[in-house]
Amino acid sequence: MRQSLLVPQSGRSLSSFLLQRRLRVAARRYSTPSTTSATSSSAAGQTLQRTWEAAHAKNPAFAIERELPMPKSRKREFGIFVAVAAVTWGLGTVIAFNYQRMTSTPVTAALFTARHNEEVCKVFGKQLNFASSFPWISGDISHLKGFVDAEFDVIGDKDIVGHLVLKSRRTGKQNGEWHTVEFYVTTPDGRKIDCR
Repeated sequence: MRQSLLVPQSGRSLSSFLLQRRLRVAARRYSTPSTTSATSSSAAGQTLQRTWEAAHAKNPAFAIERELPMPKSRKREFGIFVAVAAVTWGLGTVIAFNYQRMTSTPVTAALFTARHNEEVCKVFGKQLNFASSFPWISGDISHLKGFVDAEFDVIGDKDIVGHLVLKSRRTGKQNGEWHTVEFYVTTPDGRKIDCR
């Protein structure tokens, strides 16, 4: 009985017996766990391929291979920033120098003297002051160099706008005496009221 398993049965050729045996060995070999993992990997690859094809069909740009775009140049933004910073810095400097002239001793003293001038009070009224909250003081004031050139608009209780002009020079060095060259208030009709 055991011998019949090894030797081909009657009526069958040796070649057919060997072929069947090889098929059985091959079937056992491909039914091992390694074959199962390879089959699952192949199935996963096919699934991934199908997913890629579906995404490519919905969005063709999804699978286009192209070079990355060059980064945009920021020279324009940098130039605008520099220009805005320069304008802001320049405007702040001008405002600071104007405020320094407005609060300087010669300007405040000139405004006080003109406010108490009788002829100025008759034309402009009392409480003579700057024509605006942020007046522009023209000219230049330099205690170090010894000169004062200041001009600005004034207004009184009668709402008449005038123009105050003060020009003074210092003789000698820093301890020298100051001499007023011009100090007057101009009326709207062009008349000059001397305040010296």
